[in-house]
Amino acid sequence: MVEETVPVAKTKQTKMMARPKPVYMWTVADTLKWLRRHCSDRCAQYQELFQRNEITGRALLRITDDSLHRMGILDEKDRDDILREIIKQRLKTDIMEIRDMELMNNVYQNCI
Repeated sequence: MVEETVPVAKTKQTKMMARPKPVYMWTVADTLKWLRRHCSDRCAQYQELFQRNEITGRALLRITDDSLHRMGILDEKDRDDILREIIKQRLKTDIMEIRDMELMNNVYQNCI
């Protein structure tokens, strides 16, 4: 995830914690940082393509093999590597959203 964090409210079990900024709020710069950290050195060469195509976090979550190819990433192995990391990021995002929904459901249930 990206360094920038969003504060979350205190719970009974934890003190004030910072959590990663949600992917759908990532800027192009955040996405480029993610690409450098999570993709192989070979794939880091595509930063310019991601920047030129203004790939934000919201766009990153929607990328497919075809869209990577249209962006100019012609090497199939590089596309596979990038897509693998995107899928991992989607899963992390989905898990965070499910946890948030469960937390909100628990708060709601405790208020009744």
